[in-house]
Amino acid sequence: MGSVIDYIECPHCKSEAYSDYYYKTGEEYINCQNCGYHYSVTYKCDEDGKYITKDGTDKLDFSNLIVEITEVKNPYGSYHAQVIGDMGSLFGSVRTAEEREELKAQALSNEYDLEYLGISRYVDDEIVVEDIINREEDYNKYVEMASQLEEPDNLS
Repeated sequence: MGSVIDYIECPHCKSEAYSDYYYKTGEEYINCQNCGYHYSVTYKCDEDGKYITKDGTDKLDFSNLIVEITEVKNPYGSYHAQVIGDMGSLFGSVRTAEEREELKAQALSNEYDLEYLGISRYVDDEIVVEDIINREEDYNKYVEMASQLEEPDNLS
C-alpha cells in the first residue's frame, strides 16, 4: 500500500501535525502529537477487519465501501509513552480529562513498564507538557544526590 507522509499545520493548535495519505485507497490520517488533534478517513470494517459494503455483497469497489470520518477537534491533549528498553514511542489523543485520569491510573499501577509518560496540551495558545512518569529524570536526581554524599571516613 502506498502513502504520502507529510507534516502540515495542525488545524487546532497550529503546530506541526503528521499527515499520512494512502493515495491508492483515499484513506487519510492526521495526528498532532502536541495537542492530540486527530482526523481520519477510513472504510468501515467488521470485527474481523473485513470491509462492510453498502449493498451487503463482497463487491470491493471503492464506490461500494462505507466511508467513516473521525475527527477529534478539541481534544484534552496528546499522550507520549515509552516503555523501558524499547526504542519506539507511542502517541495518541486524550479526548477528555476523565481519559487522562484513567491513563494516569493505569500508568502508575505499574501494569506497563513505562520509562516515560507525558501529556501535552494546548492551553491558552501554548503547548504545556505534564510529565506523569519520567524515570530518566528520577534516575538523574538519584545520581545527583549520590554524588553529593560524603564518603565515610573508613573507606579512604
